[in-house]
Amino acid sequence: MSLRFSSKRKTKAAPWMTWAIVAGTLLFLTPFYYFDRMDLAQPGLASAIAIGCAIATFWKFKTRRWFWPTIAVIAAIHAVAIFRGVWTYEWISVYFIGMVTLLDYGAILALMKLIEVICRSPEEAESIRSKTTQ
Repeated sequence: MSLRFSSKRKTKAAPWMTWAIVAGTLLFLTPFYYFDRMDLAQPGLASAIAIGCAIATFWKFKTRRWFWPTIAVIAAIHAVAIFRGVWTYEWISVYFIGMVTLLDYGAILALMKLIEVICRSPEEAESIRSKTTQ
């Protein structure tokens, strides 16, 4: 048995996407440079990546009433943690930073899933219950 995954449509990243990511990163880092707080740039960028990936994951809920306030609270918690935390100027392994970013992303996903379950409408909850009992 062969486990071949084939796609009829080949997707390729457009060259402008690379430049858009570079420009976005430079715009994000500009305030840190201007206010001479480059020590906060790395945790800030990691938090922005985690929050951005969480938004992309839950994008189908963008019209729900709970989505954007939850994102605002998560961003505020990250901002307080970044500005009030003690950060080192010493070199930190990129693997460690990546692992912390993944854990942060997982925590954001868990929180957003919890909020989704809590804010679910009664009709939606009943339809989910009826599907699982069949």
